[in-house]
Amino acid sequence: MKRLLYVAALLVVSQAAMAQDNSYESLSRLFSQSNPQGSARMQAMGGNHSAIGADISNITGNPAGLGFYTRSELSITPQFNQITNSSQYLNNTQNSNASQFSVGNLSAVFAGRNRNPVQSGGWQGGAWGLGYSRQNLFKNSIRFGGRNNQSSMADYFAELANNEATGSQQGVVVDDFRRDLENNGNVFDYPTSMFYYGLLIDPTSQKGYPYIGTEQGKAANQSFLSTSTGFTSSWNLSYGANYRNKLYVGLGLSLARMNYTNTKTMNESFENAAAISGFSYTNDLTTSGNGFTLKGGLIYRPNDVIRLGVSVTSPTWYTISESAGQSLQTSLARPFLINAETNPEYTNNLPTALRSAGYGISYQGTSALITSVPNLSILPFESRYRLRTPMRLNGGVGIFFGKSGFISADAEYVGYSGMKLSSNDNNADGGLRDGYYTGVIKRTYRNVVNLKVGGEYRINNVSVRAGASYYQDPYQQIAQFNNLDRSRVVYSGGVGYKTNNFYIDGTVLYSQQNSAYSPYILADATTYASARIKNQTTSAVLTIGTYF
Repeated sequence: MKRLLYVAALLVVSQAAMAQDNSYESLSRLFSQSNPQGSARMQAMGGNHSAIGADISNITGNPAGLGFYTRSELSITPQFNQITNSSQYLNNTQNSNASQFSVGNLSAVFAGRNRNPVQSGGWQGGAWGLGYSRQNLFKNSIRFGGRNNQSSMADYFAELANNEATGSQQGVVVDDFRRDLENNGNVFDYPTSMFYYGLLIDPTSQKGYPYIGTEQGKAANQSFLSTSTGFTSSWNLSYGANYRNKLYVGLGLSLARMNYTNTKTMNESFENAAAISGFSYTNDLTTSGNGFTLKGGLIYRPNDVIRLGVSVTSPTWYTISESAGQSLQTSLARPFLINAETNPEYTNNLPTALRSAGYGISYQGTSALITSVPNLSILPFESRYRLRTPMRLNGGVGIFFGKSGFISADAEYVGYSGMKLSSNDNNADGGLRDGYYTGVIKRTYRNVVNLKVGGEYRINNVSVRAGASYYQDPYQQIAQFNNLDRSRVVYSGGVGYKTNNFYIDGTVLYSQQNSAYSPYILADATTYASARIKNQTTSAVLTIGTYF
């Protein structure tokens, strides 16, 4: 029975998260997204390296490029990210910032010594690459708020309670809430029990349902904050071989790691409140996982001017553990009366159960009054599931101008609609076990083609680089996503200095993207609001390397 209660709790968590971009399908996209990565040199040129060899980025990009190496190399790439979000909600604009320093790449290439194509049957050397890389950083902060005259998050909690089935009826009955209180105190099995005893939903019948939000019709001053941290990273082992300086072949294996923590807090205060002056609701999610990825690639150099490259990256097969929780703090406008008329589950034992759970209780004649409400929460929910990320196919061309430099371009196909979620954990959401969320993925996302272009110009030991990359909007044009273009363009530029023994490269990247965020969703779309968010990210990347 306890396990079934946990599942019911997660179902409510996941429904709430759908408005907050923590639904399973949204997390799948988050953990699968791509960005310019690799060395500062390659990021300066838009992150396109399908046809460019002899760069440390080939370990995680096209491993065939390792076949160009003639000597060994060691490098480290620290980077700094600054994110600024400007959010517009209910005609108010608020800004928030987040910054993070990290090591984006730490890699080594070990070049082979065989350079004789006659003795080796045409194969002349190759190189192993070993390294650590970070693909995504999830540190972020989003803040918005305003005066809402149409609805409250309490109305959303009431709709959850009304939609929760009990037997043949629609709507959980107050007796279920009462049992939850008596069995668990102020740490509930059901989120709806927490909303009820947090005084955010009111019964309208003896059984309770249909419920309405407390302070219904009152203006609500709302403020919302979402903070997140985390990353996706991998340890990579790749090998690239060289056939007669014409054809380069590579294979690679990545052991992937992901971690994501998100906390969302909604604060509301009511104007002219009759019962509660406001509340603070928090939703926490922590996920971590491990997986692996395979990759392979080819680069063909028909002459000294042109290089053609292609690489394929398999999905990453993740096994993910998650832990979810919710908490609530309610502030009273005045003592809250509990008696048989206002509380359908009232018995003489109810005040005693409430006092045991930490409520402040006083009496006015024969009626009991709640004078304070403790911090409430639900039992933490833990489960495991599997995620298959999209397959990626890259193709590119490079045009070289002797030793003066080159220009290159890539096209990257990403199969977002092929993402898959599954689980054999009995505690997991039923939608993970029966394929429901995989179906949602197919209806929500489309396959995309990302474009990257860049170049390098050399003057003696100094190189100047520039590039741009375009990431297509992965959302299908369905009703809830219309009129919002989530595509992203990243502009980049940098300089480098190289000698026979070492090199140093610096790059700055800037990107801008639009998104939308709803703190909650109601059946009547005209009664809730969404925030429009403009995201700007600036990154500074430095690579220092040496040859040995």
